[in-house]
Amino acid sequence: MKITWLGHSAFLAQGAGATVLIDPFFTGNPLFLESFLQQISSVDAIILTHGHGDHLGDAVALAGKFKAKIFALFEVCAYLGTKGVTHCEPMNIGGTVAINDRVSVSLVNAVHSASVVEDGKIIYLGQAAGAVLMSDEGCLYHAGDTDVFSDMALIQRIYKPDVALLPIGGRFTMSPQTAALACNDFLDVKTAIPMHYGTFPIIGNAPQEFVNLLDKAEGVILAPGESFSFGVAFSTKKP
Repeated sequence: MKITWLGHSAFLAQGAGATVLIDPFFTGNPLFLESFLQQISSVDAIILTHGHGDHLGDAVALAGKFKAKIFALFEVCAYLGTKGVTHCEPMNIGGTVAINDRVSVSLVNAVHSASVVEDGKIIYLGQAAGAVLMSDEGCLYHAGDTDVFSDMALIQRIYKPDVALLPIGGRFTMSPQTAALACNDFLDVKTAIPMHYGTFPIIGNAPQEFVNLLDKAEGVILAPGESFSFGVAFSTKKP
């Protein structure tokens, strides 16, 4: 499986016959370059971890452009239906849905909130989630926005992810210190990649501090647009 960081919490995952976007926050994301999108010729699925604008992002427009199916919590799918989305797979925590015959997605717990503001009013969009992308080429855990919680150990035990994408920006999510604690105490991944940092001045920007605090996992810091490959089909980092 090959994953490419598109800035903030947005990733492109490619492998096992599927091209998947996770939390595609492009418009308004200062780390996203238009050239990234020009390199994406097809998208089979869009996974949304929760209903905040910096994670819903451009999902509606991208689903229309690529005729891609969205996978999200029930409340998020219902909300997107009011925006014209007709192909959304409603899910909830603990649920698993196949993307194709080789790839599936499971939604798992996250400690966070989820809502959008329209006309000055907050619209509740269910709880937040993390997403586990499973394939015969490897397993990826995208933690979404979350604080550290001990049941991350259950996510590790059940799904056995190879790679974890962990938010480290602080204020709205884990800090570098608590994200490293999550990785050291509850997860047993081979590789940990920081995300949700450095996008805006209000959140932190210390990925090297996170990497320095890791005990077991290899920490990999990606530049926007850079890729990391792992699993059966790949074994090395590729730009």
